[in-house]
Amino acid sequence: MTNLIQNTLSRFVSSGGIAGCSARIMRKDEVIFEGNFGYANLEEKKLISDDTIFAIASMSKVITVAGIMRLYEQGLFKLWDPVSEFLPGFKNPTVALEKEDGTVEIVPAKGEVTMRQLFTMTSGVPYGGDDTAAARIRLEKEKEYIETGKPRPGTKEYCNMVGGLPLAFEPGEKWMYGFSIDILGAVIEVLSGKTLGEYLKETIFDPLGMPDTGFFVPEEKRHRLATLYRIHEGMKPAERFIPTEKQPFEGGGGGLVSTVRDYSRFAQMLLHGGTLDGVRILGRKTIDLIATDHLTPQQQATHSWDTQRGYGYGLGVRVMTNPEIADINGSAGEWGWDGAFGNWFCVDPKEELTCVYLTTNVPGDHYKYIPKLMASMYASLD
Repeated sequence: MTNLIQNTLSRFVSSGGIAGCSARIMRKDEVIFEGNFGYANLEEKKLISDDTIFAIASMSKVITVAGIMRLYEQGLFKLWDPVSEFLPGFKNPTVALEKEDGTVEIVPAKGEVTMRQLFTMTSGVPYGGDDTAAARIRLEKEKEYIETGKPRPGTKEYCNMVGGLPLAFEPGEKWMYGFSIDILGAVIEVLSGKTLGEYLKETIFDPLGMPDTGFFVPEEKRHRLATLYRIHEGMKPAERFIPTEKQPFEGGGGGLVSTVRDYSRFAQMLLHGGTLDGVRILGRKTIDLIATDHLTPQQQATHSWDTQRGYGYGLGVRVMTNPEIADINGSAGEWGWDGAFGNWFCVDPKEELTCVYLTTNVPGDHYKYIPKLMASMYASLD
């Protein structure tokens, strides 16, 4: 039955929709499907292979969540702690209110941003963009780095700066995908005394055997790095700065690279309640907490992405609550996340299954591809 998956992924490439992809599906600790399709570099006709390195974008977030939850287990913070306890830039937050006449008023927030709100994307901390006044303010700040070419400062310094910018709404009022998990990466640095990259390497990557996962790709591995392609513009290469050495700012929300096999190790650890091959990363009950829907009904009402139909949101992850609403032949309780370049992964405890799918799409267009992959994957199970 795995020929269903083979045919579906092959069609993604043969139809001209994407340049290439790689997938690894495990069930009951056995690989039931592993395949590479298309090109890591179209211009050089370099095929995707088992060791191709992908920019995983927001799939970084779940790794950062796992990292900081190790510190939670050590009693170093509580979910309801104010973020300003660790990053003073978040003290005395403000909110950018857009008025009917188009003006913006900056007012004091009614409360502080909490750690829990960072985990659940209910903090009001935006990415830079044009959808809210706060996002536009953040984008203007980002232009200082984009236009001058100067690197962002260190992770803690940068996130403290972000803490001083206005929020998009009162903390906890809504769900809004934003910069929250990057801020958790800065808290990791405060609590651990290490840089984010050092901490994740020591506590997750090395123990799990993930040698190709990190915030930069050294020169000796650059030939394995997949090129990103603008899939709506004739497969034009898309610019993405991936450093060859350690940088001052390490984005726990979107800066990691990895391989399908590396990330599959991480996903298997999550499936097994925080332990893999005798190595304990997290406790079983901590994994349960991560993979539980944490949204209130008010917050869920704003959790409205097309790709999130039928899902709630846990600590940095989607959580399947209604397969029938999602139109997916999957399982309630399936959870995971995806990334801006089309990549996606899931953990399904009921089926004892993990799937890691990495690709190179700009934009990701998950809604076109992931439901088809899921339909073929679940149809292939005995």
